[in-house]
Amino acid sequence: MKNIIPPILVLIIFLFVWALAAHLYNMSFLLPNPLEVLQAFITDFDMVIGGLWITFQEALYGYLLAISIGITSAAIMSQSKILERSFYPYAILLQTLPAVAVAPLIVLWFGFEMRSVVIISLIISLFPIINNTLLGLKSTSISLVELFQMHNQSRFVNFFKLRLPAATPNVIAGLRISAGLSVIGAIVGEFIIGSGSEGGGLGVMIMYAQADLATALVIALIFTATGLGFAFFMTVSTLGYYLLHNWHESELA
Repeated sequence: MKNIIPPILVLIIFLFVWALAAHLYNMSFLLPNPLEVLQAFITDFDMVIGGLWITFQEALYGYLLAISIGITSAAIMSQSKILERSFYPYAILLQTLPAVAVAPLIVLWFGFEMRSVVIISLIISLFPIINNTLLGLKSTSISLVELFQMHNQSRFVNFFKLRLPAATPNVIAGLRISAGLSVIGAIVGEFIIGSGSEGGGLGVMIMYAQADLATALVIALIFTATGLGFAFFMTVSTLGYYLLHNWHESELA
């Protein structure tokens, strides 16, 4: 309970300051108060939930692809310095690749479809998983590695019984970072691509609401997207707690 009280107090202060600023500014089409945002959310609830479902699917598919590709890539690179030096620079380049720049190519290759948004989400959320997993796999205790070698353990056993379990905290850290990025990637993908298809997720709805100067609805949609990202993050954090709380210092406190 004591861990919940501080963020609740911050939320109350934030809502109070927001309501006060909206009252003093007195221009609801630019800065609606919290009650107007809540009313917009309730009025368009079905539409918001429909958009949330689409964005959830896009972010989830992109995230799951990032997990599978990221962990597999890191595992392969960890087996050889030559492989790491050959492929890791391209992982860095992928991280610096502007989504807006590659969007026209993605549309050309995959069309104005959900899969294009999923690919954008994948691109944005992939690098932290590769980087953190590779770091964890390379940080295994040398004494433990030598112990496994003394017992003539195979490379397969060495990886799955030693390196991968030891890398779990780093893997979880990468998954936490990418959890929110996958939602950001889905929203960005919808901004760039989603408007070309019928319907759309939260990103498309934000664009349409902004064009209609429905500021209260825009803010409601932003909070909904934020809640989705927070749910992704907390899901991974809960998983990390159950995997680590018995032995790793990051979850013992």
